[in-house]
Amino acid sequence: MKILYLTSRLPWPLDKGDKLRAYHQIRQLSERHEVYLFSLTDKNPSSEDLGELRAITKDVKVFKLKTRVRLMRLLFALVSRRPFQLHWFYQRSAQKMLSRWIQHIEPDGIFCQLIRMAPYVQHAYHIPRILDYMDALSAGIARQSKLAPWYLRWIYSIEFQRLRAYEGVIFDYFDGKMIISEADRKLIFHPESKLIQVVPNGIDTTHFSPQRVFEAKAKGHTILFTGNMSYPPNVDAAVQLVNKIIPLLKTENVKVVIAGTNPAPPVRRLKSTSVEVTGWIRDIRDAYSKADVFVAPLRIGTGQQNKILEAMSMQLPCVTTKHVLNGFPSQLDEHPPFIVADSPTKMAREIDELFTDRGRRKELGELSRNWVSKNCNWQQTTDILADTFVSYIKD
Repeated sequence: MKILYLTSRLPWPLDKGDKLRAYHQIRQLSERHEVYLFSLTDKNPSSEDLGELRAITKDVKVFKLKTRVRLMRLLFALVSRRPFQLHWFYQRSAQKMLSRWIQHIEPDGIFCQLIRMAPYVQHAYHIPRILDYMDALSAGIARQSKLAPWYLRWIYSIEFQRLRAYEGVIFDYFDGKMIISEADRKLIFHPESKLIQVVPNGIDTTHFSPQRVFEAKAKGHTILFTGNMSYPPNVDAAVQLVNKIIPLLKTENVKVVIAGTNPAPPVRRLKSTSVEVTGWIRDIRDAYSKADVFVAPLRIGTGQQNKILEAMSMQLPCVTTKHVLNGFPSQLDEHPPFIVADSPTKMAREIDELFTDRGRRKELGELSRNWVSKNCNWQQTTDILADTFVSYIKD
């Protein structure tokens, strides 16, 4: 079967959640199908990046978005009813390139990652199409608006209204729909939203191996938080961790490591003798392997947090929030494989207890690893995607 996979960002390097999800889905699909990747990009990709993707695809086409056109489309978006991000990612030249490629390869099915790519194929009625919402983006924008400066909140309000409406409208243009979590599915406003398949993220448990976890040091402890550090929910979490939680710890000699690409100014300002802001790390496992506890005080954002899955896979005990728990299966509410604490005081208390009880750290780490190994398999989740294509092609 020929599958055309569309992404709004080149899925390499794996420094964002949508890239990671796309890469692993493509890798699994390519074992049994011919996968063609069409990807938008902000800059010309390196030969190394393209080589990583060509190794798992039949062919790759990349369209570099033109900055001047993007800015002009944003101006047009002010008088449009469509979300700003659709205008930001849509260009007619890209549409023409994609249309010609579709005619050439004649795919059996098209997979569209995120609603921002939907306009490119929403009218390709002759080909079965699947849309991966990933998250309820409208809900994410609503939550991010709480962190935005007051003079920008009107833009967030407009984008929220447009996204919520569009998430419902675009539902009817696609044959199959999927999303990462049950919580996000409930936030898609469409009378048949229950038909959206919940397809969670997986984790490469061989790559993120617990054997790499560093043994506890004789003196001092290390707290780790990872992610794309220009993403507002991660910026907020990093600031909360350093400014609100760490000062409440009773444990002495605690080091905080904030690891992730493109740290925003508020994150860079957190750097001190006890706080390391690493920026991009080629192998994020190096950061996980040297930590004692993973702490993710996320208050906003949507979907399932890949950073939590990676830490759990490396048998690292995790302390996080109810907000993150909502991205996991509902049956975990009573017995999650990590510690849930919503206030800085409770989170600090839980971290202190983990630092003083090495046995509990070990037990929680093993519980986390076992849960991920059992429930987060990329092959299983991608099989759902492939089976959906097969069912619509047969119809």
